[in-house]
Amino acid sequence: MEFLMILVLLVVIVLIAVWLFIARQGDAEFEFIIDQRTDFILEDLTDKTATLSCKVPFVNKGTQGGTIMDAYPRHLLPYEQYDGVEVSSRMELSTAPRTDNYFEAVIIPQGTGGTVVITVKFTAKAGGIQEALGQMSELNVDMPIDIVYQIVARSLWYIHKKRMIMTCDEIMRAMQAKGAAK
Repeated sequence: MEFLMILVLLVVIVLIAVWLFIARQGDAEFEFIIDQRTDFILEDLTDKTATLSCKVPFVNKGTQGGTIMDAYPRHLLPYEQYDGVEVSSRMELSTAPRTDNYFEAVIIPQGTGGTVVITVKFTAKAGGIQEALGQMSELNVDMPIDIVYQIVARSLWYIHKKRMIMTCDEIMRAMQAKGAAK
């Protein structure tokens, strides 16, 4: 009986030691650093469309490496707020540009990070894009953009989002920088 008690005690001690070891290992913890993003710049302009982009840094500030399995921007411009343009957006790693709107999974070691490029395309529904964006500016319509990302690491996978704001002033500055605004 005494041997059995010692054996049970040893098993409990080993289980506690293993649990403490695993708990101490930590996990990946990603953060998109919105306040360090670049201003949007005008990438392309036609009579009907304006394409702008910015760069947003991110970091894995956790204690383990992790994988960004999927990531995409979700622009929020409901027609009740402004109905003069149609908006599309996409996101890609700055180190792995793509044209198919697919975010390639990437492993990020602890303490490191990277940069994503967020591209927003405005298409005028009627008239020209400069007129449509001018009306948007007159109404002072800012557009939230959620960066939505799925992380896989030691713990169960999770989806998180971080919100940034694309302001009217920023759009107008980008248009003026290229001499496109009236």
